[in-house]
Amino acid sequence: MITIKNLTFTYDLQNKILDNLSLTIPTKEFSLLVGPSGCGKSTLLKILAALYPKYAGQLTGGVDLNGLRAAMLFQNASEQFTMSTPREEIIFALENLQVDREQYAQRLKLAVKFTQIDHLLDQKINTMSGGEQQRVALAVLVAMDVDLYLLDEPFASCDPDARRFLINKLAALKKQGKTILISDHLLSNYQNICDNIFQFQKKVITKLSATAKDNLLQKNKDKKNYHFALPQNEQPCFTLTNTKISENRLLLNQKHLQIMAGKTTLITGANGIGKTSLFNALSKMLPYDGSLTYYDHEISQLSTRKYLRQVGQVFQKASDQFINISVADELNLSKKSPNNHFFTDPEINKALIALELDQTLDQVVYSLSGGQQKKLQILLMIIASQAVLLLDEPLSGLDNHSAKQIINLLKENQARQGQTLVIITHDLTNIAKWCDYHLVFKNQQLTYVTK
Repeated sequence: MITIKNLTFTYDLQNKILDNLSLTIPTKEFSLLVGPSGCGKSTLLKILAALYPKYAGQLTGGVDLNGLRAAMLFQNASEQFTMSTPREEIIFALENLQVDREQYAQRLKLAVKFTQIDHLLDQKINTMSGGEQQRVALAVLVAMDVDLYLLDEPFASCDPDARRFLINKLAALKKQGKTILISDHLLSNYQNICDNIFQFQKKVITKLSATAKDNLLQKNKDKKNYHFALPQNEQPCFTLTNTKISENRLLLNQKHLQIMAGKTTLITGANGIGKTSLFNALSKMLPYDGSLTYYDHEISQLSTRKYLRQVGQVFQKASDQFINISVADELNLSKKSPNNHFFTDPEINKALIALELDQTLDQVVYSLSGGQQKKLQILLMIIASQAVLLLDEPLSGLDNHSAKQIINLLKENQARQGQTLVIITHDLTNIAKWCDYHLVFKNQQLTYVTK
């Protein structure tokens, strides 16, 4: 057993994140940690990984890993890479562990084969999709040959196939005698794999009974069928004509496509297919060939400052959006947007309460949980009131309740401002029934579909 006894943790000596927590977690088993955004799941994992209180916070009580060597995979895998390529990153990790140099090749080969990243081995990590980076991060842990795998929302940026692949790989590690502890909001694909579910509620963690565990997983197993309309004789916001977008390789080769104004368009596709690169081209961060217009004006020829007052991009990684230090400072900056004619202080306070961010105004934005950062990020972009929002995985790391709150805010704002929303996501559960149209990105093409 991993034993946690009378554990109390706080970042600021006032608000306790964990309060006198006692818990045992079986070793050599596959366990899930579930609970609402901001409840302390990430904090607990960082304590088990010995990152806290070494690097942040105050801790009392004890943690006994029973001699297990632990390593953690972060929610945003990019935060834990030091080197340029997966090959360099794995070797760097082995050097830090003082592994004999003769073992480098063997461990590298094993990790690459296990995670199937041979095609990524010498690619620059910063050019990879979020899902590809997660696969590389897992390869690093496999090469390190740790006993305890701690994973914090590791599949938030993964397409369904990549998610199933990684969960099955973790199940294989459990069969090798490894201990797996995962924090996740999406509970699909765990049936017949997960041994235990620990539920986090109001600073108390409870292990679900076998019946309650199976019922929860069964509830999340059922697949829903979604249906979408096809655009017909509507005004386009963006028009692509013989458009090519490349980043290391050709990603998009689109003969003709229109994205409709005032509508919500969903984009899905496999990890690494080019979805984020498309957004980067639409927001003038990546060049393109051919024609890409915004209301019949070529984007490459528009003033960047004026254009980006109209078109905003919600980044996949929430912390990339922040400019200031505190939550209050970030809100004040968004309120100054020249487009903001709707969000008064009372309206913003109402939204903060709905998103359970009203007690965080004085906090450093980077001290928020991943879910809290995501909610703040989207609220800031809604307040800025741009005519178009490009949302890249806007619900990643959010529990079901928080996801619905964010969607309600986006819907209300779109209804009164006529915003155009384009959304990249892998999880259709909360978003699909709200979207007007669905574009599938495959084989360098975007195609409207009805399912």
